[in-house]
Amino acid sequence: MYPSEKEVRPKLLIWLCVGSAISGFLWIVMLVTLSILSVKGQVPSGLFPGLAFGYLQAGYLFMSVLILLATLGLTGVLMMWQLKKTGFYLYAAAKIVLYFLPVLFISSNHLTLPGLVTTSVPIILYGTLFTGALKNK
Repeated sequence: MYPSEKEVRPKLLIWLCVGSAISGFLWIVMLVTLSILSVKGQVPSGLFPGLAFGYLQAGYLFMSVLILLATLGLTGVLMMWQLKKTGFYLYAAAKIVLYFLPVLFISSNHLTLPGLVTTSVPIILYGTLFTGALKNK
């Protein structure tokens, strides 16, 4: 169900949803491309960041879970675009698990401050803006 004409999204929520959708989609494309090239044995070293190679070395199960969680996060963004509260919870859960998942498969060295900031700031912004948009309904 799409929001009616009367439902107003804050402009920052619009930009946040669009930015998250684009970056989430590109992240999924990168992970799928990396997985396909890895199966073929043709991964060009200059095309992907070093972090992606660490992910690839963790195995295909890890890569599959990453793709699944990134897809769930993107689904959450699309649901928030439609002003569905469930989308926020889906997005937040997917992003939190994505942040901690490398610890299970790789090492605790992947828990970094930049990673924590890029995980928590959008969740906080979404939580603040999204709950405010729902109160204005």
